[in-house]
Amino acid sequence: MPLPALATVADLATLLGRTFTDAQELQAQALLDQASSVVRSYVRQDITRATTTDSFTMRRADPVLHRCAGAVTLPQRPVVDIDSVKVNGVETVDWWQDGNDLLLRSAAWGGPPAAHRAPQVTVTYTHGWDEVPGDIRAIVLQAANRVIVNPSGIRSEAVGGESVTYLIPAVGEYLGVLLSRTEQKVLDRYRRTAGSVNLRSR
Repeated sequence: MPLPALATVADLATLLGRTFTDAQELQAQALLDQASSVVRSYVRQDITRATTTDSFTMRRADPVLHRCAGAVTLPQRPVVDIDSVKVNGVETVDWWQDGNDLLLRSAAWGGPPAAHRAPQVTVTYTHGWDEVPGDIRAIVLQAANRVIVNPSGIRSEAVGGESVTYLIPAVGEYLGVLLSRTEQKVLDRYRRTAGSVNLRSR
């Protein structure tokens, strides 16, 4: 099921101070859908509130430091609630949550001849924001607005046979429904990377 746009046509109409025709509403919705996809692709997050079932390979944890047999890190942030946990297909309640980590108190790691086979953990959890954060919504609106206001990406246009320039000076390229470097920097706090992510629910 497609994820909803991170801003509405009504938001965009308010930003522009205008009323859209039916055809313009369709165009605006398409641009908002595109901008939302670009933002989600950059941050690697769904952002909107949803419930997901996913499977992970458990990693070993320090039994002294964490007092558990293993852990998995849930990729979608922020984690709102964990609904169910299964280890190798068997449901368990012997776990607790620490931020974006799910810690399991005990788990059967494979013995010989599969001594290094880590348990598979299936987690159903709820994540994301009930209301899209304002800075994310603003960036989606800005990206869509750029195309509506300046669909050709023209920086300057002279009359009398003078050439038209299509490059945006700050980045050297026409953005369209893409993100500027400044917008990317704003979104970096939400971005999921290979390492840890510093992100808290607001």
